[in-house]
Amino acid sequence: MSSDKKTIMLDARIVVKDAEHGIARHIRELIFNIINCKDHENFNFILVTNANSPFNEYKLPSNFLIVTLKFGTFSFLGQFEIIFTILKYKPKLFHSPHFIVPLLSSIPLIATIHDMNHMALSNNYSLIQKIYYNIFLKRKLLKAKSIITVSNFSKNEIIKYLGLPNEKIHVFYNGVYNNFQPAEAFNQEKVHSVVFKHKLPPKYIFTIGNNKPHKNLERLTEAYCTGNFKLPLVILTQNHTSLLEISKKYGKHKDVHFVDFVKEEDFPLIYSLCSSFVYVSLYEGFGLPPIEAAACGVPVVISNTTSLPEIMEDVAIYVDPLDIKDIQRGIHESLDEYNPNLKKNVQNGLQLSKKYSWERMAQETLTLYGTLQ
Repeated sequence: MSSDKKTIMLDARIVVKDAEHGIARHIRELIFNIINCKDHENFNFILVTNANSPFNEYKLPSNFLIVTLKFGTFSFLGQFEIIFTILKYKPKLFHSPHFIVPLLSSIPLIATIHDMNHMALSNNYSLIQKIYYNIFLKRKLLKAKSIITVSNFSKNEIIKYLGLPNEKIHVFYNGVYNNFQPAEAFNQEKVHSVVFKHKLPPKYIFTIGNNKPHKNLERLTEAYCTGNFKLPLVILTQNHTSLLEISKKYGKHKDVHFVDFVKEEDFPLIYSLCSSFVYVSLYEGFGLPPIEAAACGVPVVISNTTSLPEIMEDVAIYVDPLDIKDIQRGIHESLDEYNPNLKKNVQNGLQLSKKYSWERMAQETLTLYGTLQ
């Protein structure tokens, strides 16, 4: 690593093999796309990883150094370990691409804040989490060099809850990877493999999300169970106990299918094979799944709240996520082959998805690195 280049330490500890979620995917795409940008050669990068990181298996360019730590991002001891790592390598900037930052260090900080649901929906969090978010994290972000976020909605939420100046916050949209395509783009062997592996019905309504209150999966499940739908509902989530109870309550448990885990390469096909993708989350900073579903050429039903109208524009069917009847209305519209707007929405969705580029996000981030001292 050249000593005359600015050194950026990038915290990638939450990226774990075979455990993808929105923020981890953002970090993974940020790093791989930075590598594809010619400008990366102007910097040295220190990637802080965990022992089970996919980055540990890649041969990275010579200006990338991987430092693997023992303790996780969310552990108390992890705060001390990251401080010692900063002191040892002395980077010029520390980029925390999530809401865990090095509290005990005075290193110049860039933080990516994906959403403010920890403050906007504080009742969903424990007392310890509230103290961290509202006191420690807030103090640290007020002193940060720059804040990156993923939508104008989230930027306004950051200003609202943290009081940060407008000019300190940069909106860099997430991207859609180019393997999200309509079903006809995949060979039949791959299609049959994914259908068999996940026991997918021939046709289905699809949704995805962790079963936290703001993801609204319980209300969606109730809407489905009481909505007289002919197609089964497939839910990708790792905690489905309460959802199964709802489906049993209405005698619909044979029509609600649960998928616990999907490898990254299977996601596009599961999207593209569904008849309707439904995402009625109460709070999103960006919302990757709807735009990925749109890239796969399927009708999308989403909430009319938070960042989703900004990201999805006019290519989705919007519903009130608190109104079961309206959720049912949206799903029925998405399944109505005589709906005159459906084909137009799907075609526009394919075009809109091209607007969101991981390459652009990485380039914008690199440019920001270069402007900060």
